[in-house]
Amino acid sequence: MNLEDTIYKRQSIRSYEETPLDSETLDEVREFIDNAKELNPDIKWSYEILPTENISTMMRWKAPHYIAIFSEEKDNYYQNVGFIFQQVDLFLQSKGIGTCWIGMGSPKNYENPDGNQKFIIIISLGLPKGNLYREINQFRRKKLEQISDKTDERLVPAQFAPSASNTQPWYFTHNEDGSYDLYREKGWLLKNKIYGKWNQIDVGIALAHLYVANSDTFKFYIKDNPKKLKGHLYQGSFEI
Repeated sequence: MNLEDTIYKRQSIRSYEETPLDSETLDEVREFIDNAKELNPDIKWSYEILPTENISTMMRWKAPHYIAIFSEEKDNYYQNVGFIFQQVDLFLQSKGIGTCWIGMGSPKNYENPDGNQKFIIIISLGLPKGNLYREINQFRRKKLEQISDKTDERLVPAQFAPSASNTQPWYFTHNEDGSYDLYREKGWLLKNKIYGKWNQIDVGIALAHLYVANSDTFKFYIKDNPKKLKGHLYQGSFEI
């Protein structure tokens, strides 16, 4: 299964076999990560694949491996992480490996060699117990007209993107030249305090789906003076 097909099959896996992935598979994962497309090439980031004993998490379940992700703090660095590692998520699931983005977790007894990079988030991975994929009618997602100013089938890949607690914070507007502006719901104060960080990652995840579905034409950029949208924060613009 290719990455684009996986968009419409993937699900977050929270039950894993204890058996670790073999070293050849983990090397293949590292190779993919090292060659993934970046949203902002000017941001330094890094990762480490850690065993379960090197992870602290509030989840009741465990996975044999976790990807701990780090980044320097620059504009759009959360979105950059989401963009890069959702490509990884799709790659892993296309290979029959389960994954789950985990906000409530962190590495332990591990320090990133680059002191200028801060820890961002972890992703679990391993062989799933039970079904890896779901049917398209099992997705719970907003309708296209709820996430865009026009009902646009080209935005369907973003519609199927995962997000923290399924908040789906993205909103798209169309420009006369065929490009798009992307906004993130600001939300009320407490919601923004809880989900603000994760929803920035979510925006990158949605962009990754659009890139995977339009890899030859996708182009992302930041406008100097974007239009304001009530209740939303500008996140960038793109062409597909």
